[in-house]
Amino acid sequence: MEINERFPWAAAIIAPKPTSVLLEIGCGAGLLTGLIADKLTTGSITGIDQSHPMIRMATQRNQAAVSSGKAAFQTGSFAKMEFPDHTFDKVFAFNVNFFWKQPAKELQLISQCLKRKGELFVFYQTPGGIDRKLCESIKTRLEENGFRVSDTLFGQFSVSAAFCIIAKPPASLPRN
Repeated sequence: MEINERFPWAAAIIAPKPTSVLLEIGCGAGLLTGLIADKLTTGSITGIDQSHPMIRMATQRNQAAVSSGKAAFQTGSFAKMEFPDHTFDKVFAFNVNFFWKQPAKELQLISQCLKRKGELFVFYQTPGGIDRKLCESIKTRLEENGFRVSDTLFGQFSVSAAFCIIAKPPASLPRN
């Protein structure tokens, strides 16, 4: 199966260490999860998605990583998920719509499950190219919720373009 060029681009930006503990929100069929799981040794990646069929596909596609304990998949809404505090080195999402809506609850959950030096990666690819207005709107929502935007990256692909906003969690929360 051919993988959309946005996924290797995103995996390179996320750049997990072999020991990283990661969370992908809206993992879909597990394409990006699979690229990242291949880079892990003692680390792990958890992919969540609201769609049961997508989670089935992701689990099947990444069966070796699941069997080895490098990958796990869960069905459900991120807003209703519970993860131990300060678990993840990196949290990422591609085209997940709560970031441009009213994401206060979800961003609070991300804040709680990210480690102190953790990072959040918000990726978007739109059919018409880079939507700078959407990019700025997401950055504003992140900042309104205490995240510190550290970088914004842009990628141009044969089909379209994408952006990635990288942010650090709020510094005011007690963390390990």
